[in-house]
Amino acid sequence: MTNGEHIREEDLLLLALGALPDDEATNLLAHAKSCAECAAKLAEERGHAATLAFAAKQEIPAATVKVELLARIHAEREKEEHYKWPLKKDEVRQIPSPKKDGTSMNEGKLNWLQWVLIPVAAVFLIATALMWKSNRELKAELAKANHDLIDIQNQRQRTEMIVDVLSAPDTVSVRMAGSGESAKSIGSANYNARRGVLLYTAVLPPLPQDKVYQMWLVPTTGSPISAGVFSPGPHGNRELWTATIPLNTQAKAFAVTIEPAGGVPQPTGPKVLLGAS
Repeated sequence: MTNGEHIREEDLLLLALGALPDDEATNLLAHAKSCAECAAKLAEERGHAATLAFAAKQEIPAATVKVELLARIHAEREKEEHYKWPLKKDEVRQIPSPKKDGTSMNEGKLNWLQWVLIPVAAVFLIATALMWKSNRELKAELAKANHDLIDIQNQRQRTEMIVDVLSAPDTVSVRMAGSGESAKSIGSANYNARRGVLLYTAVLPPLPQDKVYQMWLVPTTGSPISAGVFSPGPHGNRELWTATIPLNTQAKAFAVTIEPAGGVPQPTGPKVLLGAS
């Protein structure tokens, strides 16, 4: 039963292989008819099951199987001729003597082969299907590991850039002080004009959802340049934000204003932090 949810992956695989009880298979098939997503996954699993059958190692039958099969066919034909009506004396044939259990020797051998080969083939098919599923899960885990590795590399590059900027002799450090209702707020800016990188932190009170803080670099000439919008960390914790500024832009001051969510091209709200370079 699905209980209103999608069919589980392991049930999809067993359903495609025809390995579920009839009542459970009927319920799952009824769900798949009304769920496009489950129907698509079931079709995919059936396709994999069909192709996996060819992946199983083929067992080579004994050399006598063909001879025994032809002998059985010949015996069946002779039996039909023997009982054909009207019966003619010259058409009577001797039927191979049956064994005590009522079957001929050839028939017994073929039955034995069927009971051995069919379960073996089924085991190979199920084992191959489980191996394919395991490989798919391993690929997903590998993709996640690669994604995590990229994140770690990006974080490492960012850390190296921060260390380089803070340790560079031409980096300017400015302390920003609060003003107005934010007089107790503080912040700092570290700016390297040669690299065009600005690092800043701020301790500010939280804002309504429709408002954000926006950092500005005020150049010696021209209009203020936005260094991005930010929100203070939880419990007043400091966070370090980075911004890219046009190379060799000389800074006169740094300021933080309160602006609408998403930020604005030029400052319009009240200044809450200000510091001169």
